[in-house]
Amino acid sequence: MDDVTESLASAWKETMRGMKTGYEKTKAALKNIPMDRLKSISVNGGAMSHGDIRRLFQMKYGAEVRNAEGERVAAVEASDVESSDEEPLTDAQVQEKVDKKFFDKTYDAVKFELEHMDGFAYTDDEAESRAMCEAAEGKMLELRQKCNIVSTTLKRRVLAHHHSFVSGTEKIRGVNDSLLATSSDCKKARAAIRKSKAAVALQVVLLSQQRTKENIEATIALLEAMKSACAKRTQLMNLISSGKVHEAAVFLKREGPIDMESSLAGIYCMKPVLAEWRLYRDHPGKLTGCIEVVLTDCLTNKFIVSTYRNALEASQDLDKASETCALVATLLWQAAIRILCRSLMDVSFVKKEEAPLADIAEGIHSDYLILGVRQMAAKLMDFLYLFSTIVWLHEEERYTGSPYAALHYQALQRVQDVGHKIGRDLIEKLTVVLSNARFSSLDPDRVLHLFVVSSMLTEAISSLGLDKSEQAAARTQTKAVLLRHLQLNFQLPKANGILAFMSEDNWTVSAVTLLSLNMVKPLSPKTFKSSIKEVKFYLHQSSDDGSLAAGAVPIMENPFLTQQMMELADTSSLVQTQTFGAYWASAKAGGVVDAAQSGSPFGNVVPGAGQFTSDTSALPEVTTLASSVDVPPTVMTSSAIAVANAFLEYQARLAVRFPPLAADILGWCEDLLCLYFYTVVDNFVSVSRTVAIENQGDFSPTAQRMLAEVRTAAERSVNAANGQYIPRNSQSHMSAAAVRDDAGATATRFPPHVWGQLRNDFTNPATQFAVGNRAVACQSVLTLVLLYEAVIQTMSPLLPAATVQSFMQRCRALYNTAHEVLHVCIHRLCQAIYSMEGTSNEIAKLKPGKDEVLVSAYVAPLVRDLKAMNGRRVPMPTPALESLFLRRLVFAVQATLVREYSKLSKKRMSDMFVMQLQVDVQAFQQQVAAALGKPSVVLPDYVLRLVKAGFFAGDRAQCMQWVRMNHTLYYSVDLVNWFGAADKPFKLQLEDLLQRELRHQDVLPTDRFALCE
Repeated sequence: MDDVTESLASAWKETMRGMKTGYEKTKAALKNIPMDRLKSISVNGGAMSHGDIRRLFQMKYGAEVRNAEGERVAAVEASDVESSDEEPLTDAQVQEKVDKKFFDKTYDAVKFELEHMDGFAYTDDEAESRAMCEAAEGKMLELRQKCNIVSTTLKRRVLAHHHSFVSGTEKIRGVNDSLLATSSDCKKARAAIRKSKAAVALQVVLLSQQRTKENIEATIALLEAMKSACAKRTQLMNLISSGKVHEAAVFLKREGPIDMESSLAGIYCMKPVLAEWRLYRDHPGKLTGCIEVVLTDCLTNKFIVSTYRNALEASQDLDKASETCALVATLLWQAAIRILCRSLMDVSFVKKEEAPLADIAEGIHSDYLILGVRQMAAKLMDFLYLFSTIVWLHEEERYTGSPYAALHYQALQRVQDVGHKIGRDLIEKLTVVLSNARFSSLDPDRVLHLFVVSSMLTEAISSLGLDKSEQAAARTQTKAVLLRHLQLNFQLPKANGILAFMSEDNWTVSAVTLLSLNMVKPLSPKTFKSSIKEVKFYLHQSSDDGSLAAGAVPIMENPFLTQQMMELADTSSLVQTQTFGAYWASAKAGGVVDAAQSGSPFGNVVPGAGQFTSDTSALPEVTTLASSVDVPPTVMTSSAIAVANAFLEYQARLAVRFPPLAADILGWCEDLLCLYFYTVVDNFVSVSRTVAIENQGDFSPTAQRMLAEVRTAAERSVNAANGQYIPRNSQSHMSAAAVRDDAGATATRFPPHVWGQLRNDFTNPATQFAVGNRAVACQSVLTLVLLYEAVIQTMSPLLPAATVQSFMQRCRALYNTAHEVLHVCIHRLCQAIYSMEGTSNEIAKLKPGKDEVLVSAYVAPLVRDLKAMNGRRVPMPTPALESLFLRRLVFAVQATLVREYSKLSKKRMSDMFVMQLQVDVQAFQQQVAAALGKPSVVLPDYVLRLVKAGFFAGDRAQCMQWVRMNHTLYYSVDLVNWFGAADKPFKLQLEDLLQRELRHQDVLPTDRFALCE
């Protein structure tokens, strides 16, 4: 019955609520209708009479007209419209009587009439004026009649619907009255229902109170006793859990007995309460152990500043200060190690806590390695925040002047001492984890992300009190693990891949030029630095008074739990590329700064690490090659493009993710460049398989030293030792994953042969020993050196200025050496292609004339053969190499002439013989300039200078002076033969002068043989 009553009441409420809503909406709708202005309509419809309409229009619109005599006539009298009682005209009837133009919205009556007043003109004749006025009045009357027709029709239509409108309004008013009456009835009904409901509710309450009264009276006394006992126990446990152990002991002495204890003992739920109370009341020593429990929970579970402070200060009241400080230090160390080990055990197959950390790290699958390290870093970050908070707490409390200041100072000393040990221990264990982790199957991007996390953690661990040297050592240890991994799993496969490309190259000019290659714009270390700063700022929160007041709860999110650390970052937005042509144009326009200005003078991607104390202004200033080379060599080979792609990948993939590797990445790029460089030199320039290229002649001492360094770097890139290396699988030469040695692989000579595609032409004199391919290979080294300098400029913002200058100096040295190698290569090829054996025999038979000096017979055939050989030789692939080869060819002939002329000094030449040689040289150079072009003779005085020195061959002092001034241009054997072949003592003297005093070395002249594109 009650359910039915409630349902009816609910239905009634919903009905009344709907009626009220309808009433409100109707009332709002009627509010805008002017009810007081509406009047009832008569039964006959309330139609207006003809006179009413006329008066309405005359009063409202002033409708009146005048007749021809000027008398006023009512508008209705001038109209032919029927009375208002008639039916209104239809639209068709109106349009028959009224022109359609009056219904056009654009119709302007005044404008229209003025435009069509053709019969009107100004005149002085009164009769004509009167006629025109009558015509105008007639026109106006006609217009008024038409307007009256339209107006009367509209009025009739309005009045036809007037009765319906007023009737509808009266009906709405009736509905309104009905709604008001209904609303009044609803209010009365609701009042009655509320009254009945209140009466029923009152009866129910009285009945419930009557039923519970008896039970309450029986148990109220026992409940009061239980309440008191539970309150005491709760207060005691709150004191203990908050660390106020001393206050808990005082409270137990004061509140020891419990009311109705014997009665409460029989209640089951009160037994554990009474047992816990009696434990602390009857055993006072139990409270001393609570300090250790509270501190352990506080330092390993949830750290609360007030709880930690209270427990520590309670130890002084209980004479346990020293033991408690030692306990805090021990707990901190144990907590740090436990966090590190358990975080890794969660993702490792090794679950034993006693297992070595190396085994735990090795047992982590590579798919879960990053997750485990990030989890470890996040938890250690919380521990470091706790540690910093504790240090700040003790620092603040020791200066407050409280009775516990000495205790806080003692605790501070213990915490700082153990913090230093914890920091070193964590660094060592982190190094062990990274060294034994199995990330060889991870791609380099994930490995670098892993070490970004490790670097951030290393910087955070330094807050434990590590000094600068220890911080630097920690960074070095962490980076050393990464370097070993990348060297084995990234750099070594790249180097082997480049050798594989070189072995398959045909050493022709690639369609891809240097200017079209993409390169990375200068990188910025801001992203990495911001990560490090975020870690430090997170820890610095603990030194804020607000954090202590908040109970050591960090305001910021843990840096290792951010979205940036949870997922592999997308670095595409950090890498911007441009073509080398754009870089070169910018460099020539001054857009690329010199090495002395690039980088930061104290810069390092890790704040506070690796700062240089030396003055960078004292370093030698190194300008870019772009500022000194007018036009860059653009010759590229397929294998050179592979090296360029490796450069691009090193920058866009490695450096952008882990900027601390910038210097090492430049070193790897240089090693790859040196690998390409030395392989090209050894295959295409060297003339001996037993003597290394750096120990062969024709090179300057600087070039020989650089070639030795190039060889060392090349061997380092492929792990070659003693001129031997183990080739890797060529199928994976472009893979960055680990490549293991093939089964049964044997060491081979380094560098390997890379001219397999040129086997038929390489040693064939008919094809000029593949001179074009050799020249292309050597010039591509110059191109790569320029590209390497662009890489240095890209990496310069990540490095200190001194480091950038060092790399720029080596880059320039490599460029100069490569330039010299190109000249030596072409010079040796020219000598091999055009040996001049017949000319040498003719010169050996040469004798001076007795009466007059004429051009020798060997000169004309020499020039003719030289021109013929130049015409039938293989053309060089580029105009620059073509020009260089021609100049080098002429110089090779000059060098041969010097060698052959120097052998003639054994005949004790006379001045006439010297003049003969001088005439021959001049004739040769003139004919060569005419046949091959004047620019082909680069050193016109090269032979003449030595020949003219024969005029004073008998004056030893003058000869010695000449040798001192000009020995660098010539080979020592030519100088000794020219000046001392006929005088053995003087020959020995010359040899001693060249070797001991002048330290002469046979160097091919290259200064004036510029390579121009």
